[in-house]
Amino acid sequence: MLKLTLSGCTSTPFGGYLKALGVLRLVSEQADNSARGWWDGENFVLGSDLDEVDLAAFFVEQYSPTPILAPWNGGSGFYPKDNREGIDAVADSKHPRFSVYRAAIAICRQLDEVIAGKSDDEDVRRTAILRQCRNRLDDRAVEWLDAAVGIAADGSRSFAPVLGTGGNEGRLDYTNNFMARLSALLIAPDPKTPVRELIGNSLFGYRTTSLQPGAAGQFDPGRAGGANQGPGITSESTTNPWDLVLTLEGAVAWASGLYRRQGASYRKVLCSPFTVGAIKVGYGSASSKDDARGEIWTPLWRNPVRYAELKTLLREGRASVDGRPAANALEFAEAACSLGVDRGIERFVRYSLLKRRGDSYVALPAGTFPTGFRSESDRIRQFQKFFDVVTRRELPRGTEELRRGVDAAIFQVLMRGGKTRMRELMAALGRMLRRMATTSDSRLPSRGLDASDWLEACGFDIPEVRIAGALASIFSREVGSLVDNLSRADQRFAWTGQGLPRRMVSVLERRLQLANSMELDVNPLGGSCPAHPGDATSFIEGSVDDTLIEDLLFAFATLNWKGFSAPTLPGTDRRRQVLPTYAVLKHLFLASEIRRGDEPKRLRADPRIVSILKAGNVEEAAGIAVFRLRVAGLSPLEVDYRGGIDAGRLAASLLIPVRSGNVLGAGIFREEEKDNL
Repeated sequence: MLKLTLSGCTSTPFGGYLKALGVLRLVSEQADNSARGWWDGENFVLGSDLDEVDLAAFFVEQYSPTPILAPWNGGSGFYPKDNREGIDAVADSKHPRFSVYRAAIAICRQLDEVIAGKSDDEDVRRTAILRQCRNRLDDRAVEWLDAAVGIAADGSRSFAPVLGTGGNEGRLDYTNNFMARLSALLIAPDPKTPVRELIGNSLFGYRTTSLQPGAAGQFDPGRAGGANQGPGITSESTTNPWDLVLTLEGAVAWASGLYRRQGASYRKVLCSPFTVGAIKVGYGSASSKDDARGEIWTPLWRNPVRYAELKTLLREGRASVDGRPAANALEFAEAACSLGVDRGIERFVRYSLLKRRGDSYVALPAGTFPTGFRSESDRIRQFQKFFDVVTRRELPRGTEELRRGVDAAIFQVLMRGGKTRMRELMAALGRMLRRMATTSDSRLPSRGLDASDWLEACGFDIPEVRIAGALASIFSREVGSLVDNLSRADQRFAWTGQGLPRRMVSVLERRLQLANSMELDVNPLGGSCPAHPGDATSFIEGSVDDTLIEDLLFAFATLNWKGFSAPTLPGTDRRRQVLPTYAVLKHLFLASEIRRGDEPKRLRADPRIVSILKAGNVEEAAGIAVFRLRVAGLSPLEVDYRGGIDAGRLAASLLIPVRSGNVLGAGIFREEEKDNL
C-alpha cells in the first residue's frame, strides 16, 4: 500500500476537510476498495494502490461524478432564467462516466412540478419534487439527496447545515456550479486550462498560477475576495474548480443517509454528523450578536480506516452526555473530554456556521479540541446543573454578556483543564452573580456546589482563593451569612463603596452594628474556612488581586459549607509572617475565644477602631487595641504598631476570618502567654 500525503486536503478550511472525505470516498468506490485514510497533523493521508500520478489520472480520466442536482431550487439549471451552461454540457455529454448523471437530469426535466415552474405554495411543490426524485433516481443520486435535504412523513423539510438550504447558499446554487466546473474540467475544457496542474494543486498543494474566478461559498471563506482580502485594496474571488467538485463529493460522504436512517421519528433538528447548536464563545470574533446556523465538529483520527468504516462513524456519529446526545457546543466539549465520543477520534476541529458578508454564512474555524478524559468534566457536569438552576429565572438587564463569559470559561476548562481555568470559571460566575445580586432584587443562591471540592479545584494554594473562601464562609446564627450582606434584596445588604477594601469595611461595620443591636457577646465574624493570618498580610500589603478575590467571593458565597473540610496544603506552604499591628487589632475581632491558661477570654470588637482606621490613624487604633488586651489580662509587647500600613486595607482585613493561636500571637505576646493562645 502506497501512502500519499494530500497537502491540499487539510483539516482547515472546512472545504479542505470535505475534499479529504471526497477523495477517500471516490477512490474507495471507483478505483481501490481497499483504500484507507487518516490524518497526519493537519494533512490527510491516503493509503492505496495508487501513486501520485495514478491518483491524478484517476480524477482526470476515470472519475464518475455523483449526480448532484437540486431541481426544486431556482438557479439550479432547470428553469428558463437559469444559467444552463453546466447542466446542458452534462446532459449532452457522451462519455460513459456521465451516464448516471445524464439519466438523472432527463428524469428531473420531465417532472410536472419542474415543467410548471413556481407555484403559489412553493413548499408543497418542492416537497413533491423531492419525493419524486427519491422514488425515481438512481441510488447514487439519492445518496446526494440524503445529504442535502431531509423530508418527514408530514412533508416538512430540513437541511443539513453543511449544504446550506438544500444545496444552495443564498443565490449561489452548489449543484449548478458543480456541473459548470465539471464541464470546464472534464467535458469541454478551455485549451488554456491546465486540468492536471489544477488537480495537483487541489490534492497535493502544488503551486499554480491558474486559479479561476468563482465563488468560494461557505467552505473556504478566505478565498471569498473583497476589501483587504488580497494584495490590493480589493480582490476578486478566485478558486480552483477542482476544489468545489471534491468538496461537494465529500459533503455527500459527510451527511448522506442520515434522514433515511431516522425515518418516521425524524424531527426538525440539525441532522448532520457531529453537528450541534451554536454557542457564541471560544473563537476570537465571538459576539452575542452573531447569527449562527449551528456548529460542526469534524473528527480527526490517526489510525487508517476504510471508507466503509468512516461511513459508519459519520452516520452514527454523535457525542453523548449522561447517555443523551450533546445538544450544543458546550455539551459536545464535555462529551469530548469524558470519553463520550466514538473511539479512535484524536481531536475535533470546530466550525461555527456564522452569518458574514451580508446574508451569507461561512464555516469559520473556531479552534481544535483534543479528545480524551479530563477529570474536570465531572465537575463541569455538576456545575452545569447548578448553573441551569441559577439561570432558569429571568436575568437582570446587562447580565447576558456575563453569562456568555461563564459559557466561555466552561469551554476553556473542558478544552485545557487545570486549576487556573477552574478559577477563571468561578470568577466568571462571580461576576455574573455580583451583577444579579447588587443591581436587582435577585438573591444569591446558596448551598450549591460542595465547598471542599471546589476550593481544591480552584487551587487552595493561591492566597486569593483562601481569602475569598474565608470571607464567603462567614456565618453567624444571629446575624446570618455573608450572602445576606451581598444581596441588595436583603435588608442586611452592605456591599457598597468604591473598591474591594471599602466594601469589606462596609460589611464589617454592618455586621458589628447588627451584633450590637442584638446585644450579642460574640463577634459575628467567624467562618468555616479561616485563612492563615499571613494571608491577611498579603491583603494588607496589596500583593493580591482584589478583582479576583471579589469575583471568587460571590461565586464561593453560593457554595455548600456544610461539613466543610479545608483542602490540605503542601507542607512547605507557611506563607507570610503576621504584621504585629494587624495581630493586636485582630484579637479584638475574633469570633473564637482566646485562652490564657485555662481561663478563656472572649473579646468584643470595638467599632471605634474601624472608624479610626477609616480616618487613617493606625497608631491610635492600635493603642485602643493594646489597652483592651491589657484590660482583659493579656500583655502585648511594647512594639511599634505603625509601620507605614495602609489603614483602609488594614480595616478591611479585620473582616477576614483567620486561624487564631500561636501564629496570630507571635510577635505581640510573651512566649509563656503565646503558647496558650
